[in-house]
Amino acid sequence: MVVAGHVSDPEPMITKALWLVPLLFLTACWHDHDDWDCNCSGQPRPVSIEIEVFDPVTQFVWVGVTVRVVEADQEWSGSTVPSPYQISLITDNNGRVFFDAFALADASIGFLEDQNGRAVLGDDVAEDQARVMFEISAVGHTPVTLFVPLSWSIPDVFVSVPFN
Repeated sequence: MVVAGHVSDPEPMITKALWLVPLLFLTACWHDHDDWDCNCSGQPRPVSIEIEVFDPVTQFVWVGVTVRVVEADQEWSGSTVPSPYQISLITDNNGRVFFDAFALADASIGFLEDQNGRAVLGDDVAEDQARVMFEISAVGHTPVTLFVPLSWSIPDVFVSVPFN
């Protein structure tokens, strides 16, 4: 290129622009978790599930109904882990059972555990979700299957389940 009697060399322009290549590459490869409202601290969170069982006809709660942990789908391992134990609780006078982080860890359904032996979920994209399957049963009634999703952003879940 000739400008006012000078021949400009295009190579210095290319050399100056080469510093942009790594920047463009990093920008193109940036990955975000899609949790825009996530207040992630990086700490694993213990999980818990409270289940209320009620009669949809009368709206009264069921007392003495068995709620059993069956299995869990674990995101971190990519597998479904059945419980090798019969971990079950009986609904109380409020028609509720509460599976805390220790009970879920004791069920051996594949949760990561913290140093205290509690079932936890991490905030990493590969370990922040799980789905636990329960069976609700009572003498004279057909058992009901319940799936309860858990996530790092919502580690404590309450579910109210119709049963008749």
